[in-house]
Amino acid sequence: MSDLFTRPQYFQNIIFHRHTDRAVGWLELFYDLVYVATLIQIGNFLSDNLTLLGFGQFLVLIFVVWWAWTGETLYQNRFVADDLWHRILVFIQMFGVAAIGLSVSKAFGDLYVQFTLGYALVRFVLILMYVRTYTAHPESKSFSTQYMIGFAGGIIIWLVALLLPSPFHWIAWLSAIIFEIVFFSRPAIVRELLKWGADAHHMVERFGIFTIIVLGEAFVKVLDDAQGSAVGMQQILFSVAGIGVLYSLWWLYFSDTAGKLYDDSSGIKALLWTYGHLFLAASLVAFGVAAKKLFAETIKYPDYPLTEEYRLLYMIAVTIFLLALMLINFGLDKEQGPKNPIATIVVYLGGAVAVALIGGFVTGATATQFIAINAVVMLALVVFNTYQSVSSPVDHLEAE
Repeated sequence: MSDLFTRPQYFQNIIFHRHTDRAVGWLELFYDLVYVATLIQIGNFLSDNLTLLGFGQFLVLIFVVWWAWTGETLYQNRFVADDLWHRILVFIQMFGVAAIGLSVSKAFGDLYVQFTLGYALVRFVLILMYVRTYTAHPESKSFSTQYMIGFAGGIIIWLVALLLPSPFHWIAWLSAIIFEIVFFSRPAIVRELLKWGADAHHMVERFGIFTIIVLGEAFVKVLDDAQGSAVGMQQILFSVAGIGVLYSLWWLYFSDTAGKLYDDSSGIKALLWTYGHLFLAASLVAFGVAAKKLFAETIKYPDYPLTEEYRLLYMIAVTIFLLALMLINFGLDKEQGPKNPIATIVVYLGGAVAVALIGGFVTGATATQFIAINAVVMLALVVFNTYQSVSSPVDHLEAE
């Protein structure tokens, strides 16, 4: 054991890095999977609470978990830290994330203390990471100090929330996050961020990997719910149209948007790119729940109009996905995006409007008919995307 603690590779200097084209590490991937497991539980929460209030609570939970994930992701993006102590800290964070996941179903009820303490643990460990950076990397002392203060302020608000009546807990959670956003948006900190920059390639890869895992879970949800079901013509037709929509979601992001650098010269564009991925994650989790519900309808009520809650949830999920793509595309570096980005944004907006109209007015369709109509819209967007790529190709390798 003593040899383990004295090997040089287990104690490295923490290095501030930028523009190094560093690949995502194995520990980061493991870390992301724990978060996705928590997102699955949030999806289950939505599935059990398909009301307007339940959807609002679902969005709060998504925002909280995504914000916690983003904090560690940005730290790992700015600093090279993979020694023994860093790994121990990350594993402790995973314990906190697991506590959050276990508490999701009753985060607004009996398990709010466990949920709060799980989040506070994740944030406290992140502060310890910045403390290590403060001591190991003198050049970033000011940078690290600001993050320690900001996250400490957020933790205090979270802990104060324990003293509030139950209906106000979520308000305190969001208040803590808003406090951190405002704190880190102060001009002095923004100047510090611009001074140090970020590893854009690492950021793009990390967000892309997280998104593909969440998208994959949408497919898993349907398979898990349909396990053991007899498949007839109705289910086959639904599956063909449903997979068409799922592939379209993959295509529109991973064939057109993922891998392209955001515009780090513009603070507004970088923010739109970043927060666009928040809405992307929320939409994909909701999409998985909606697709599962729709498939169940083809088995239970194949010839009856689709249940209103399921129809609206599917519509909202796909609409938010397309709006998120708009934000992300607007935040792309102009050399990375299509030659006519405005056309792309307008077409995605048109697709979002079309999906919303289908969800709002196609009330008499069965689950199979409803998803087939949506598949036509989504595949039309893929055709546009393909045409745009062929007619005005961008040499991404050269641009990077």
